Amino acid sequence: MNRRNFLASLTALSMQGALVQAGAEPLGSLMSLPKRQKATKASGRLDENEVVLISDMHVLAGSHTPDRLTRVVDEVLAMRPLPANVIGLGDLANLYGHVEDYECARRLLQPLEDAGIQVTLGMGNHDRRDNFARVFPEKAAQTRLSGRMVFVVETPRADFILLDSLQEDPDRGKWITPGAINEEQAQWLRDTLSGYSKPVFVMAHHSHAETKVRPILKECLSCCGYIYGHEHHWHCDWPIFGWGQRDLLRTLCLPSTGYWGDIGYTVLRLGEDHATATLHQSDFFFNYPLKEGEEKPLQWSLLVENNDGQECSFAYRRPA
Repeated sequence: MNRRNFLASLTALSMQGALVQAGAEPLGSLMSLPKRQKATKASGRLDENEVVLISDMHVLAGSHTPDRLTRVVDEVLAMRPLPANVIGLGDLANLYGHVEDYECARRLLQPLEDAGIQVTLGMGNHDRRDNFARVFPEKAAQTRLSGRMVFVVETPRADFILLDSLQEDPDRGKWITPGAINEEQAQWLRDTLSGYSKPVFVMAHHSHAETKVRPILKECLSCCGYIYGHEHHWHCDWPIFGWGQRDLLRTLCLPSTGYWGDIGYTVLRLGEDHATATLHQSDFFFNYPLKEGEEKPLQWSLLVENNDGQECSFAYRRPA
């Protein structure tokens, strides 16, 4: 067993012990959750240079969100070849991070893993780490930082660092909307990016204005972009590091898969010298989807027409 797997095993065991002390259901009993439908493995290889990015799933059984996440899953499974990775940027559960929300989400996402796709899930302001760990113990065990859900996804051309910007309220009936990373996580990011020679994306549920990682990213010559969710609104930007410099930070905000706002997902194609993100938008609504027979406002339709297919490119940055 290598050092990474050994540390992951220790993390899983310590998390399970904490949950047992808190009176939670043992992790092993959740591994046999019923599945929506087992998908057959598609013929052909997985494309390691194609990454699907999703965010703000807000899964709540009995609401409109599971059907819309299912649509995204079905569209991903129809891709040929299949993407090797799907990365979720938080708010997997709806509002309070209940266990039953994660159980529903696991059933919805299981066909992706049945097809051989690696699914990595981060934390948003509506998530709860302990409940996530109860339902996704094998994913929680892969965290790189104890007490937080921090993950690294490696691909041949670029890596992805997914930070944990969740601030949990002690009251389980409340959530804290702003995001932040603590000093321990900030120092881990500094150490991890120090000397990083491969192109790398840094990601979190919240924007860089909230996580305050721009000074850290500025020092990493191979960091080529910051990607986040939370705002339910596709938009890309290029905040500069300073007027006296010629460099900038390319950023991208992802849509929601189906809660409100821009509805869809993003496909990130990793080329040899740059990556291109393409928006696949299927709908727009605010605050709730239209009822059957209800006329869609022209503004909503035009937003989808204007947005669908938009692209955002990231140049790879490498140390000289």
